[in-house]
Amino acid sequence: MHAILAHRAVRQALLGVLAVTAFLPSLTTTRAELPPRRVKPPVWSRDVLDLFFDDAREALQGPRPDYSSFRPATSDGHLNNTTSPVEVKTASRWTDLVAAETIETEIKRLAILINSDVTTPGLFKSGGHRKCRQHFSTLAVLFAIVGQYDGEVRWKQPAPAFRDLCARAGYNCKAGTDQSFREATQRKQDLTDLIRGDRPEVPKAEPQTDWSQVADRPPLMRRMELAHQGRLTKWLASRDEFSRNRLAIRHEAQLLAVLGEIIRQEGFDYWDDETYNHFALELSQAAKDLSAAVDNTNYASARDAGARATKACSGCHEDYRG
Repeated sequence: MHAILAHRAVRQALLGVLAVTAFLPSLTTTRAELPPRRVKPPVWSRDVLDLFFDDAREALQGPRPDYSSFRPATSDGHLNNTTSPVEVKTASRWTDLVAAETIETEIKRLAILINSDVTTPGLFKSGGHRKCRQHFSTLAVLFAIVGQYDGEVRWKQPAPAFRDLCARAGYNCKAGTDQSFREATQRKQDLTDLIRGDRPEVPKAEPQTDWSQVADRPPLMRRMELAHQGRLTKWLASRDEFSRNRLAIRHEAQLLAVLGEIIRQEGFDYWDDETYNHFALELSQAAKDLSAAVDNTNYASARDAGARATKACSGCHEDYRG
C-alpha cells in the first residue's frame, strides 16, 4: 500500500514539472512582446533650445568627406593623411572677397575717425597717434586693393599715391611727435578733399604694390580683432542680433576676409610659414562664408562661419600673437 502511494506521489510531481516547463516559453514570449518601458523625454526651456541648431543640416556645407582617403595614424601618433580634411581655397580676385561698396564705405569711415583723432598736438601725442597708426595702416591696405581691384570702384586712379602716403603716415604714427602730427594733419586734408570729389595734389606712384612697404601686421591685426571680437561675435550671439545687424555683419565679414588674405602676402611676418598661412586662409574663408550667409539670410550658416573664424583666430594667436 505504501509503495502504491509513493508511486502516485512521484507521478504527480513529474506531471507538475512538465506543466511548468511547458508554460515558461509562452510566458517568455508574452513578456518579449510587451513594449519596453522608457523614461519620458525632458522638457527644455527656450534658453537651452537656442544653443542648438533648429536643423543641423543647415550648418553643413560642401560634400561629405571621403574617409577612405585617410590613412591610420603612424606609430608616433601623428595622422598620415594624403589630403587635408579641411579644404581652404585662396581667393583669385579681390571681388571674391570684398565688394566695392564695402571698400568705399570703410575709407569714408576711417577718414571721419582721422578727423576726430587728429585735432591738437596734445591729444595726438597722448594717444591719438596710436589710433591713427591703425587708421592709416588700414587705409594703405584698402587703397592698395583699390589700385588692383578687378571691378568698378571709386578712386582707382589716385589709389597708388594714397596707398604710399597712408603707408608712410601709418609707420610714422608709431610715435606721437610734432612731425608725425603735421603729416597726419596733411593726410587728413588730402582724404577730405578726395572724398569730397576734389583732386588733391599727390605725387605719382608705381601701380605695383610692394606689400612689405604697405603696413605692419600688428595694426591690421587690431582692426581684425575689432571686427571679430568687438562686433561680429556680439552680432551673431542670437537670431535677433543677426537680423538687426545684417548689413553691418556683411561689412565687417568682408573686411575680415580681405585682411585675412592681406596678412599672408609676401613681405608680412610669417608669410612663408605653412601653418600660419593655413590659419589665415581658414579665417578668410570663414569670413567669406559669413558674408554669403548674410546674403542668404541664413543664421545657422552664419553662426557656423563665425565659430570657424573664432577657431582659426584662437589657433593662430597661440603661436603667432603680435
